[in-house]
Amino acid sequence: MNRREQSVMDIEAALVHEREHFLRTFDRVPTNRRGHKPAGGGWSAVDVAEHVSRVERAVVKMLGAGATTRQGSSAEELASAQLTEEKIQVVRVRTEKVHAPERAHPTGGFDGESVLSELARSRAALLEAFRMSDPAVLDRVTYPHPYIGPLTLRAWVELVAHHDARHAQQVQDLVPQTGG
Repeated sequence: MNRREQSVMDIEAALVHEREHFLRTFDRVPTNRRGHKPAGGGWSAVDVAEHVSRVERAVVKMLGAGATTRQGSSAEELASAQLTEEKIQVVRVRTEKVHAPERAHPTGGFDGESVLSELARSRAALLEAFRMSDPAVLDRVTYPHPYIGPLTLRAWVELVAHHDARHAQQVQDLVPQTGG
């Protein structure tokens, strides 16, 4: 197995692991509370799940657009568009609130069941697009991230797993705490 094949397997494993964690956390929110926004404002568990799906769908669109892109980035641009630990931490660590772009905000068009179906569809679409993408496109085409700068398409797909982890933490905040 070559390095690219291993990278694809590692990314897919991370996507599976973090989505399973997100779904387990979502399931801990009582069904009748999943659509309720927190007292201090913010998104409900359903809103968070819809946001996760919308971001994933955006990455699928990038993969599709990348396939028709004829130009690649320079070697210097590609070097700076790799996913680093620092960039991962910007996404995973929630010490600083990050405001999603308007296009990634939830629309409110889902309930607890339908949003789970949408998450399954968006993940299936992402995996299919990732598997069908030309490795050269994944590694040579970049798109800007609103907070961490340009990323290769491969880095964007990997970032989806870290995005799931961030939002699993957000949903965890919505899980009722039991007194001890």
